[in-house]
Amino acid sequence: MRNRLPLLVLSICLYLIVTPSFSQEKGKPKAKSSPEPASFTADWRDTELKDFLMGMSAIIKRNILIDDAVKGKKITIISQKRVKIEDAFGFMKSVLETQGFGLIEENDLIKVVKIKDALAKSPIVRIGKDPVSEADVALNKTITQIVPLEFSNAAELEPILKRVTSPDTDIIIPKNQNTLIFSGSTSDINKLLKLVDNLDVRAEGPGSISSAGDIHIYTLEYNEAEKLAAILVKLDMPDAPTSPTQGPPGEPGPDGKPAPPQPVVQAQKVPGKQDKIKAVAHKESNSLIVTASPQEWEEIKKIIKILDTPRKQVLLEVLIVELSSTDLNDFGIDWRYQELAYGQFNTGLAAQGGVIDKNGRPTNVNTLSGFSLGFIRRGGQQIIGILNANSTNENFNVLSAPQILTLDNQEAEINVGQDVPVRTQNRNAGLGGDNAVTVANFEYRPTGIKLKFTPHINKNNRITLDLYQEIKNVAGISSEATGGNPTFNKRDIKTTIVVDNIQTIVIGGLLSNDKQKKVQKIPILGEIPLLGTLFRRTTNQNRKTNLMVFLTPHILDDRDKSDRITIQKKNEQERMVDEREKKLR
Repeated sequence: MRNRLPLLVLSICLYLIVTPSFSQEKGKPKAKSSPEPASFTADWRDTELKDFLMGMSAIIKRNILIDDAVKGKKITIISQKRVKIEDAFGFMKSVLETQGFGLIEENDLIKVVKIKDALAKSPIVRIGKDPVSEADVALNKTITQIVPLEFSNAAELEPILKRVTSPDTDIIIPKNQNTLIFSGSTSDINKLLKLVDNLDVRAEGPGSISSAGDIHIYTLEYNEAEKLAAILVKLDMPDAPTSPTQGPPGEPGPDGKPAPPQPVVQAQKVPGKQDKIKAVAHKESNSLIVTASPQEWEEIKKIIKILDTPRKQVLLEVLIVELSSTDLNDFGIDWRYQELAYGQFNTGLAAQGGVIDKNGRPTNVNTLSGFSLGFIRRGGQQIIGILNANSTNENFNVLSAPQILTLDNQEAEINVGQDVPVRTQNRNAGLGGDNAVTVANFEYRPTGIKLKFTPHINKNNRITLDLYQEIKNVAGISSEATGGNPTFNKRDIKTTIVVDNIQTIVIGGLLSNDKQKKVQKIPILGEIPLLGTLFRRTTNQNRKTNLMVFLTPHILDDRDKSDRITIQKKNEQERMVDEREKKLR
């Protein structure tokens, strides 16, 4: 009896509240001067959800079947205005949806189930982009909407839509169809339809702004939507006026009656904790989609406009000069002191110059540089010696001039070169013997010029350059005995400098000095003072290399400057072509 006493008291109170003929003022009943529709006060504080449903069952006069998942759930609802009896069903449905429950109507019975189960049994299917009527939104029914797309890609819209809708709303993409299927409450579906209607259009152009309720779309002009969205979601939501606990009545429906006010389920705010801005990017239209109240959106819009401003461009001209100087002195006599095998030549001059083949026979060829003199045995064709003297001095320029254009604070990179094969492994395949096959594995190593830089322009048009310059080339090929692979030279510069607009500055000066001395001789004879010179070959080589890099940045902040430098570069190219043609004539 004690357990039923609270329910009995609750039923009596509801009966008194619902009765329209009486109101309480200073403890005395007062007759109303004009008839008003029946209504009730929505005031439940820390109430069991099942007790709330028992009270609502008495108000709407329908049977309610409660799922076991409802047990233990509590709600707090505070309404500043009375709710009309005719709006009681929509009111109850809205409260249940905030707790993750939906309704399934079967004749006079209403089942309270998890919202996913309610969606699966939705009897209403709509096709197209037409919004749900205000009357259906007020009833907050569960529906399924099929939305064919015209311009946008369904797979790209899906993650965006899921970010801005309720987790209880299903969004499905049928295979091989550019179509979206929504399943959820009419209020959620209507919000998604408004968003799709704004996104599935030909882009209106940069700078356009549109809103649908709390969903706002901003098409960017200069920045990338994905990068800007990543910044916004890290910021706290701007302060905005606190919304009232009871919203105003909705727009009148087809029947002329206003939609019921939405109940407010209070949530405790954690002190000091801020909500983050909710923003996603639509890559195809370069647009930001932000979820915020109108007051919050005004503040967020100011942030976006500041960040979405035009940036200056920088054209960097680079002149890479490599000065190499090689001094070579080579003198020697190559003697043959036996009759066979070319390996009996002591200094290798004959073989190096191609004067003899691998069997030691004369070839009538001489590729040795400098002065060469051969000795032949009298009465025959057997070479018994060869003398060679060579002195060279080379001084040449290797000139490269890459140019690259980029935005302020944006890294740029240019690579000019080729990939060189390098043998990494040799292995035998086959049956062995004469059938053995050698298989070589190769990998490719990049060579050439690599330039990476990031410009930072200050208000005085001074430029800070973060620069990385790398030059890699093939120095030579090793002998087959050591693998026959190329040897690489690599020089790089990594630095940060400050330079004025159109100022040329040098950052290089990488000097290398390589000295080599090589002596090949006949044992004992080659060591005799003075006379030993006739029995040995001495090579002295001194190679110096100096790399210098010259930089000239150009700030391009308007169309005239860009056009002017483009014409200048075009004229320079045409001049180079003309000069080359004159040399060929």
